[in-house]
Amino acid sequence: MSSHAACSPSSASMWLACPASVTLTKDMTRPSSKFAKEGTAAHTVAELTLKGDIFLPDKVTVEGDEFVVSPGMCRALNPYVTHVQSLMAAPKARVYLEKRTVVPFTSGMVWGTLDCGVHTFGELHVVDLKFGKGVAVDPSGPQLRLYALGLADLLEINIPDTVVHLTICQPRTGGEAIRSYTTTLGELWQWLDFEVDPALRRIKDGDTTENAGAHCRWCVRKTECKAFAAKHQGHASAAFDD
Repeated sequence: MSSHAACSPSSASMWLACPASVTLTKDMTRPSSKFAKEGTAAHTVAELTLKGDIFLPDKVTVEGDEFVVSPGMCRALNPYVTHVQSLMAAPKARVYLEKRTVVPFTSGMVWGTLDCGVHTFGELHVVDLKFGKGVAVDPSGPQLRLYALGLADLLEINIPDTVVHLTICQPRTGGEAIRSYTTTLGELWQWLDFEVDPALRRIKDGDTTENAGAHCRWCVRKTECKAFAAKHQGHASAAFDD
């Protein structure tokens, strides 16, 4: 398995809508921003805390950049840590932290690192930490759906009525820190069949169709994408239209 997924859960909103975001970016580098690195550092601190590490490091280094483990960072992580600890405390809970999972029936194209997955009382919980201060993320989005499918496969759970709780913890947006969406494993399987599988088939077939949308924000080739240029040209024309 390569170091990067061809279609990662974190970029699912992009490749589900736009085949070219994968088929035309195979040889392009994907630079990591300082904000992304800070998020990685925060995930490291959260994992250490949840695993019972009493003495946290003063700093965490991510790809050459150092991030101070400050009281402010720890306070921001508290909602996530508290929520996960409550799940871990359930009887016979099976807990996975920072676990690589592969989404089944995707030919190995879709895999990623799950922040937290818990199986308890016959239900699945997927919890994702978003440390950034940007736009609030919808817990019903494709990223957590894919992680839930990967977790179910890892646990060999195949009961359609299994309740699945998808939770986003985003403590620094100024809004509600914990937001959840509840679905079933059967519904996720249907979504995999009717939305994910067709998108992956287009990518495997080398489809270079460009589709612009909110997902373009994260695309490494938006400066050379005709669909992105046309969309913004249209917005500019509308702004000056009498």
